Amino acid sequence: MRILVVDDDTLSRFLLVHMLEQQGYLDTFEAEDGMVAIELAKRIKPDLVLLDIVMPEMDGFEVATQLKKLAGDIYLPIIFITALDDEKSLARCLEVGGDDFVAKPFDKVILAAKIRAHVRTRLLSKKTFEQNKQLTFYRNAIEREHKIVEHIFANALSVNKSFTRYLDYCLNPASDFNGDLFIASASPTGGMYFLIGDFTGHGLASAIGALPVSQAFQAMSRKGLSLMEMAETINQTLLMLLPDDMFFAAALVEISHTGKQVDIWNGGMPSLLLQDQNGKIVKRFDSRHMALGILESHEFEADVERYEMQFGDRLVAFSDGIVELENDEGQMLGNEGIETWLLAQPNMNVEGIIDKAKEYLGSRQRKDDVTVIIFTSQPLEQVTNKGVASKIPLKMVLELDAKHIKSSDPVVDLVSVITNQLSLYGVHSELFTVLSELYNNALEHGVLELDSELKQSDSGFFAYFKLREEKLSSLEAASIVISAEYLPDENALAIQIKDSGKGFKQQHMSELENLEKSYGRGISLVKELCESVEYTNKGNTVDVVFKI
Repeated sequence: MRILVVDDDTLSRFLLVHMLEQQGYLDTFEAEDGMVAIELAKRIKPDLVLLDIVMPEMDGFEVATQLKKLAGDIYLPIIFITALDDEKSLARCLEVGGDDFVAKPFDKVILAAKIRAHVRTRLLSKKTFEQNKQLTFYRNAIEREHKIVEHIFANALSVNKSFTRYLDYCLNPASDFNGDLFIASASPTGGMYFLIGDFTGHGLASAIGALPVSQAFQAMSRKGLSLMEMAETINQTLLMLLPDDMFFAAALVEISHTGKQVDIWNGGMPSLLLQDQNGKIVKRFDSRHMALGILESHEFEADVERYEMQFGDRLVAFSDGIVELENDEGQMLGNEGIETWLLAQPNMNVEGIIDKAKEYLGSRQRKDDVTVIIFTSQPLEQVTNKGVASKIPLKMVLELDAKHIKSSDPVVDLVSVITNQLSLYGVHSELFTVLSELYNNALEHGVLELDSELKQSDSGFFAYFKLREEKLSSLEAASIVISAEYLPDENALAIQIKDSGKGFKQQHMSELENLEKSYGRGISLVKELCESVEYTNKGNTVDVVFKI
C-alpha cells in the first residue's frame, strides 16, 4: 500500500510517516511541496494521499485537483491534514476532490481508523476497475466475433435475389442471431428447392447449426438430389454435430419447373398451407416426421408428400415463432389464427401477415424468431446448369449377395455414379425415387417376403419394420442384381432389378400398388416417372425404361 505524505513542514511529515510505520504502512513517500508531490505521484501511483492545505507556490486544493486527474477512474483517497478549522475551508476540501480531513494536531487513533477505511475503499475501487477492464475487453472481443459471424452468415445464408420474383418472404429474428433458417436454391431440372427451419432456442447458439445445413443443402441442390436424400443427409450431419438437447425442425420443399408440382418433407414444423385462388385452404402439409438431428439413420423416415397445384395457388410456410405468439390475454395464435387471417384476406402478403402478428401481440414482447414464406404457383424460368449428357453408351451391373444387402443401401451410391458419369444431375431426384422404390420392393417383398398389408395400421406399420429388421439380420443366402444401361440414342436408361425371392402372382401387383399408393410411394409412382414398367419371372424381375 503506497502512501504519499505531502507537507512543507518537515516535522509534520516525520510525525505522519512515523505513525504510519507504527500502523504497518512501510511503503511511504514524502513530498515537501505540491510540484514534487505531483511528479512523485506520476511515478509511484500512490494508493492514498495525506495532504496539507497551506503550502507555498501550490496549495493543497490545487494539488488535490491535479492528483484526482492523474488517478483517472480509480478511486484515490485524499485526506487533508490541516490547521484550518473554518467551515468554508473544510467545505472547499471536499469540493476539490478531498475525501476526508483531520485537524492538526491530529489524533493518531482517529487518523489510523480513517486511513484503514479509505484503504478498503481504494482496494475495492481497484478491483472494480480491473473487472470493468476485463469486461470491456471481453465485450469488445465478443462484438468483434459477432461482426465476423454476422458477415459469414450474411454471405452464407443470403437468399439469391433471382428467387424474390417467385418467393415472398421475411425473417424476423428475436435477437441478433437467428434460430430460424430460410434458404432457396435452383434445381438442375429448372425448378427450385427451398428450406424453412427452426433450431431449438434462438441467438448465436441456435444459429450456429445453420452453416453446415446451408452448405449441405446448396451442394445437394446443385446435384438435383431428392428431398429424401436431403433429409437423410442433413439429419445425419446434425446428429453428429448437435448436442443431445438441440435439434432442427425443418420443412424441405421442391417445386418443379412448371411451378405446379410440389414435393414436401415436413419434420416438426407447423403445417404448410395450400390456398387456392378463392382463398380456401385446400391442403395442409402436416408434420409427418421427427425433427432433424434426433433419430439414428435406421430409425429415420424420409417419405415425401407430392401435390399438383394450379397456377395462382399459394403455398404458405411459417415457423412456430408466429404460431406461438400470445396476445395481452395470454391466448396463443395457433395455426387456426393464421388460417383465419388468410381466409379473411385471401391475397394477404407476408408483410400483411407480419403486421397482423404485431397487432395481435399488443403490448407483449415477441419471444421467438418469426419466418414467413409464400410461393405463388407460376412457371419457373429454366436454369442452365444441367450439363451435357454423355453420348457414349454405358452399362453398369451391381451384384449384391446377403452380406452386401445387410450392410449397405446401394441406391445412393448407384445414383451418384450414374448422374456423375453421365452428367445427368437434372434427373437425380427422379432417378433416386425410381431406384429406391424398385430396390425396396425387391428387398422387402422379394427377398424378405414381407406383406404390405401389415402397414395398414399404425401398430402394423411398426410391426412391419420390426419384422423387416429381424429378417434382414438373419438373412444368409440371397441376391439382388441391378443393371442400368444408358441408351444415348434413345435418351433413356434401361434398368433391371432381379431378386432371388420366391416371387408373387401377377395379379398381386395391383393389390401391392394400392397398398403402397396410400403411403405416397410404390409402383404407381414408378409408373408415373418411367416410360414403361414390366414385371416378369414370377415377379422376381422388373424392367423399366427411364426417359431422360
